[in-house]
Amino acid sequence: MLQTIEDLSIGVWVRESPSIFAYTLVLSLHAIGLAIVLGLNALIALRLLGVAPAIPLSALRSFYGTIWFGFAINAISGGMLFIASATNMGTMSVFWIKMAAVATGMMLSLRLKSKFLDDPTATAGGAVPAGARSMAKWSLAVWFFALIAGRMTGYPELITRWFGI
Repeated sequence: MLQTIEDLSIGVWVRESPSIFAYTLVLSLHAIGLAIVLGLNALIALRLLGVAPAIPLSALRSFYGTIWFGFAINAISGGMLFIASATNMGTMSVFWIKMAAVATGMMLSLRLKSKFLDDPTATAGGAVPAGARSMAKWSLAVWFFALIAGRMTGYPELITRWFGI
């Protein structure tokens, strides 16, 4: 099944085309999407941890449209990168660990928004709501882990040597 996915024309184009609009552009878009998603989630988490207290907590809600835009860029470009290397990525444990971390990071992001940023009583007076700091720490940790796991997919031989997976 993975070989069939990898043999799709879009996968062959991304993997084998000499065009700058193939692998180079798709990988660059993936990095841009990651910067948007991870960067804005980190900004929200850091604000909840007390950094830049002059920024009203309610203002952080406006970042979620951009987070979803970055996530869409990542989903599309990541899907194209997966198709181009399905036999490799589909069998790599660290890839699936990364995907689980991304899903967890997005769930935490949505939970932070619904529990602490969408509730006007929770953000009244600019004080960080109870429980927000702990969830913000977890958010930073999960996104850091997703980032590292994602980079590790480029070095499967090291993963096998270090962790045996």
